[in-house]
Amino acid sequence: MKREKPQINVNLKKDESALDLMINADIERTPIYGYYFDDENMKNLIINGIEVSGCVFINCRFRDCLFEGVTFSNCYFKNCDFSFVNMNNGTFSCCEIVESKLTGLNLAFGILSNVLIRTSDCRLVNFSQAKISVTKFVSCNMTGAAVDNSRMKDSEFVMCDLTEMNISGTALDGMDLRGSRLDKIIFNGGELQGAIIDSAQAIGLVRLLGVKVEDNGSPAYGQGGVRRHM
Repeated sequence: MKREKPQINVNLKKDESALDLMINADIERTPIYGYYFDDENMKNLIINGIEVSGCVFINCRFRDCLFEGVTFSNCYFKNCDFSFVNMNNGTFSCCEIVESKLTGLNLAFGILSNVLIRTSDCRLVNFSQAKISVTKFVSCNMTGAAVDNSRMKDSEFVMCDLTEMNISGTALDGMDLRGSRLDKIIFNGGELQGAIIDSAQAIGLVRLLGVKVEDNGSPAYGQGGVRRHM
C-alpha cells in the first residue's frame, strides 16, 4: 500500500505561540489547524486529547510533555525534540518526522498510520500494543525500542539500527529487514517468520537463537549427503 504524504495548506498562519495555542485548545476543546511554527519551546506542557492538523513544526521542543490521547494529522516535523514525551493512546496520522529526536517517546496503545520517520533518534521508543500501518522508518537508531504485541501492516524498517528491539508478539511477516541491524533483538520465536533478511543477518540470528553450526565433515545436503533409494 502506498504511503500518503501530509496534506498541508501553502498559506500557513504564522507568528502565533504554539504553547498558547495548545493550552487554549486544551481548555476550549478546539482543534489547531494550518500553522507554521519555528523554534518553539513547549517543554513540560500537559494537554489531553486535542487535535493538531495541517501544521509545520521546525526546530520545536516538546521534551517531557504529557500529550495523553493527542492526535497529530497531516503534520511535518523537522529537527524537533520529542524526547521522553508521554503520548499514551496518541496518534500520528499522515505525518513526516525528519532529523528529529524521539528518544524515550511513549506511544503505547497509540496509532502510527501513513507516517515517515527518517534519520531520527528513536532509541527506547515505546510502541507497545500500538497499531502501526503504512509506516516507514528510514536510517533511524531504534536501539532498545519496543514494538511488542503491536499490529504492524504494510510497514518497513530501512537501514535502521534495531539492536535490542523488543518485537515479542509482533508478526513481521513480509517485512523487508535487509540492511538493518538486528543484534540482540528480543522475540519469542515466530515473529520473524516470513520476514526478508540477508545472509549476514541470518548468521547473527543463528547466534541469538543459541544454535551452533558446525561442519562434522559429512557430505552436505545436495552433495552426496542424501541417497535415492531404488
